[in-house]
Amino acid sequence: MQQESRKAQILVFIEQSENHRLLVEYLKQFYEVTAGEPTAQSTSAAALEQPFDLCILDGMALTHLWPEIQARKQREQPVLLPVLLVTARPDVNLITRNLWESIDELITQPIQKTELRVRIEMLLRSRRFSLQLNDLITRERELNDLKSHFIAITSHEFRNPLNTILGFARLLEKRDVSPEQQTDFLQRIQRAASRTTLLLDDVLTMIRTESSPLSNPTAIAIEPFCQQLVEEIKISLEVPRIVDFSYSCEANSSKAQIDETLLRQILINLLSNALKYSPVDSIVYLTVQHCPESVTFEVKDQGVGISENDQQNIFEAFYRTKTVGGVPGTGLGLAIVKQAIARAGGTISLVSELNGGTTFTVVLPIAHCGISENL
Repeated sequence: MQQESRKAQILVFIEQSENHRLLVEYLKQFYEVTAGEPTAQSTSAAALEQPFDLCILDGMALTHLWPEIQARKQREQPVLLPVLLVTARPDVNLITRNLWESIDELITQPIQKTELRVRIEMLLRSRRFSLQLNDLITRERELNDLKSHFIAITSHEFRNPLNTILGFARLLEKRDVSPEQQTDFLQRIQRAASRTTLLLDDVLTMIRTESSPLSNPTAIAIEPFCQQLVEEIKISLEVPRIVDFSYSCEANSSKAQIDETLLRQILINLLSNALKYSPVDSIVYLTVQHCPESVTFEVKDQGVGISENDQQNIFEAFYRTKTVGGVPGTGLGLAIVKQAIARAGGTISLVSELNGGTTFTVVLPIAHCGISENL
């Protein structure tokens, strides 16, 4: 998309040398101007290949350059690349149908500076709107493609546990199934149902995170919030695990304006992953540094690690590394984390090596600095 701060680029082809000079000098007060030579075919064609936002030319230049201009406008579609024709009033009626296919506006000589500037700005505004609309259409198309891809993968992921449930349910209908087999089949059905429920919960979390409006950040006391979250996670585990938590504050206050829901999603997923893929007797570290304009969360484990190849795809939905082994999971946890961090306006990075543990670092901006302790 064209940046508003950048001067528009105008390409000028005028045959009469004095008119050419005067026009270029005037336009250079407001725009970036490239002066072309309408009768030099190779030079003009090269100029038409360079980036520009508007082409101003006279009838002679249009006669020489009509095929090249048509081709360039065609390549730019659906974005508008405007062409302004400068012509003498007696020649207006001589404009042919083919010429009208190449130009978007004309102005007659003698040229009034105010009228010229107005026509140029109208054409440039139309081009800006065209660029913006094209960007929106492109982003919408990309989003639709991503959604279609996500739906296709989600359907596949749901089909696997459902097929397991249906298959073993049919086996249970047979009369020659032993009690031991019945118990085994029921356990398999229960595990598949649990995987389906977990997958559904994660998919719904992603949808809610993406579609829900951003809530206003609230003042959170970071240290007690993280301490409570760590306790909740440890209590929910079947096997007691060690989570070491440390906190430092460089800000004037221990409170920060952060979206609590997004922060909870981020930390729960990162800490749960760290605990899930670490040995039982190892330690997971949560380190928080509260600065005046941001809060940095570091989750470090001593687990299986992530290879360099896997690190390129680790945040994609349903992607699971080869090192997870038989540890259950949906492959959506880190995708949810990245989505939540993006909505909060933060960043995430990781450092990892196989069998050497992984460290995720999340930096979230603070909406307002200098928060009072009375909030």
